[in-house]
Amino acid sequence: MASGIDQEFMIQLLEVFAIELEEQIQVVTDGLLMLEKGLSGAERQHALDSVFRAAHNIKGSARGVEVTDVSEIAHRLEDIFAVLKRENSNPDGAITDIALESLDRMRQAMADHRAQQPLGFDKDELLSRLQAIGTSVAMQDRTGQQADAPPQPAEPAIPSQNDTAAMPAPNSVAPPQEERTQAHQAGKKPGRKTAATSISGGAGHPVEWLGEPVEPADSPETDRIAEPRAGTADVVRVNLDKLEKLAAMMEELQVAKIEMDDHLASMQHLRNLAQDLASGWRRNSSTGQDARSRQDYDDWLRRSADSIVELDVASVRMHREMSSSTNRLGILVESLQGSVRMMRLVPIATLLRPMSRLVRDIARELEKKVDFEINGDEIEIDRVVLDGIRDPVVHLLRNALDHGIESPQQRMEKGKPAEGKLHISVSSEGSQVVMTVQDDGDGISVENIAASARKKKIISEAELAAMGHDEILGLIFRPGFTSREIITNISGRGVGLDVVVANLRKLKGSVHIETEVGKGTRFILKLPITLATDHGVLVRSGGAIFAIPTSAVDRIMDIRPEQILEVEASHAILHRGRTTPLRDLAATLGLETRERIDQRMLPVVVVAKGWDNVAFLVDEIIGEREIVVKPFHPPLRAVRNVTGGTLTGSGEVIMVLNPPDLVDSAMQGSLAHMRPAETGESIENEPHVLVVDDSITTRTLEKSILEHAGYRVSVAVDGKQAWDILQQEHDFSLIISDVEMPVMNGFQLTELIKQSERLRHLPVIIVTSLAKDADRRRGIEVGADAYIVKGQFETKILLDVVEQLV
Repeated sequence: MASGIDQEFMIQLLEVFAIELEEQIQVVTDGLLMLEKGLSGAERQHALDSVFRAAHNIKGSARGVEVTDVSEIAHRLEDIFAVLKRENSNPDGAITDIALESLDRMRQAMADHRAQQPLGFDKDELLSRLQAIGTSVAMQDRTGQQADAPPQPAEPAIPSQNDTAAMPAPNSVAPPQEERTQAHQAGKKPGRKTAATSISGGAGHPVEWLGEPVEPADSPETDRIAEPRAGTADVVRVNLDKLEKLAAMMEELQVAKIEMDDHLASMQHLRNLAQDLASGWRRNSSTGQDARSRQDYDDWLRRSADSIVELDVASVRMHREMSSSTNRLGILVESLQGSVRMMRLVPIATLLRPMSRLVRDIARELEKKVDFEINGDEIEIDRVVLDGIRDPVVHLLRNALDHGIESPQQRMEKGKPAEGKLHISVSSEGSQVVMTVQDDGDGISVENIAASARKKKIISEAELAAMGHDEILGLIFRPGFTSREIITNISGRGVGLDVVVANLRKLKGSVHIETEVGKGTRFILKLPITLATDHGVLVRSGGAIFAIPTSAVDRIMDIRPEQILEVEASHAILHRGRTTPLRDLAATLGLETRERIDQRMLPVVVVAKGWDNVAFLVDEIIGEREIVVKPFHPPLRAVRNVTGGTLTGSGEVIMVLNPPDLVDSAMQGSLAHMRPAETGESIENEPHVLVVDDSITTRTLEKSILEHAGYRVSVAVDGKQAWDILQQEHDFSLIISDVEMPVMNGFQLTELIKQSERLRHLPVIIVTSLAKDADRRRGIEVGADAYIVKGQFETKILLDVVEQLV
């Protein structure tokens, strides 16, 4: 360790260098992949400047923290880049290969240094190959220079920004490509494929991507394709603007604290007044009037009256001031919470830029030509979400390269360019991020998918016959599915796209496929920007209330007892054409089951775990609300079927159920305590309610609640469809509508209804997540009869309002 430097400070410095190393490695990687496309002129010079400067920075910083292994490798790379920069020449395949390998080794050397363990590769062998390449490049450079050119220093310094103007013309120094390639064969590893791959990256943002090192050089895994992986360090780089905004909020919070202190002082004054008044009343009530003069008594009454007036005025003023302070504090806390969440966001480039290397390596392995392009990677997303989609993105890229994009010869035979296109685009839609992975390859044949699924017995013939086009396409996400007949290091193991669905479910995301045979495929991923909050469906079972994460709820419905099937000594229902196990939630959780009042309709929640579904019978579906899940702490870290807890507004604790555990537990049990079906006459004149909402979850939930309460329910996906239904059917008793919907929103629908001579007396309930006073006023203006905020939404609230209006 450097003398005079505190050990703890040196450890912190090493952490900073680890982050800087990853950033600089990514800069070099991006530059090399751009140069591999065959840049020319100023673009090539700029790329060479970048890789040289990054290598130089790595060397200097590594020496500063005494990571000599990294410094030595960076020094050799710097020598090679210096010559290429001087002659403004593109590196050939051999140089690019060994440079990228050296970056991997630097990453591994850093990991070994931090773990205080010996190097996992032969550094001397790598340095020898780098020196051979460097010597060869330097010799070519010297033979191309003028005889009177001054000698170059052994260790080049960082050039100024104007050095590019003094560079010799590339035509005067660059030898023929054949000579360069032949001269560099000494540094090439035997058997390495050199199929051309062109890569173009996204925006040049500073990236913090902490990857793991590749396997040691003498390992049998050496030739495995390197994939970007999540790092071990939990670090998020925060923009200074975000910190300044947070600091400003902290100042406002301090002002709010001072206001609360003033309110406390005012309350003390009120307390003193009240105490004096109470003391006077006690004193005068216990002493006879003849013991003092009438004048003294009148003075006391006058003072008491003045005190009461002062108490009243002060309490009114204090209530007004405290209400203002409370509102301001609420807004401030909400903004502070939002800012803290924003600090967790990182650019998607953190994930996508390293993917360029992955695409290059796989394409070279498969001897395919691919133009890889990234757009929109400046969009920010929660670090937890970003880490969660790393594997799905890797699998989608591998799938596109191996299964989608054809070989150059096949593409030319089909009249396509020899070079395939692979494109990732990112955009934001409200609180979601949409990522599209698209290729112009062969597309996906539904017939081939069905044949592979049939051959591998992933699905029965009867289930396959009942499936539509999109459902058959979805089979590629089933565990064990592969269309490869042989196993390679790229695919064929049957472990791949099922990871996409599994990870996206955990992240509350989804994936959709669009494909056209012969033209290509698009995988569309939708992800939440942040996971700071979640939504849960509240249910009552066994006398307790539980929350089930909405992302795991496949469907909410009511069933009749006669719909329950006996399957192999167990119970099931038909769901989406398949038999789905039916279990009592209370029995699954080990609670006492209770007799249900209404045996005609039974509320059921279908919970999904991957491709497995279980229908749970509950006593009541209370509603859906936003929840903040608090995980358990020791010794309750591993509680079966429960993932944590959440608090209601009144401070009541609600257990949040763990869907995967719940499904596993349910598969081991059977439905119990089911009473025989009771026949009952249907009510023809039951009130007819129209539910209007573009969210299928909300529509299904409200429909289930209302039907369970005895109402007939019809649904519409937007205001326009609802208006059309109202023109055709005249028996509706009530409208329940969301606000934010496409085509026609809820306010516009309500306004139309209230302006209609025939419909103006039809009650309208607005159920929305818009909680601002302005939105409530807008609802009143258009004529809504009730306004319910979804965040406060519960079954009883909705049914009480419906009952009052019907």
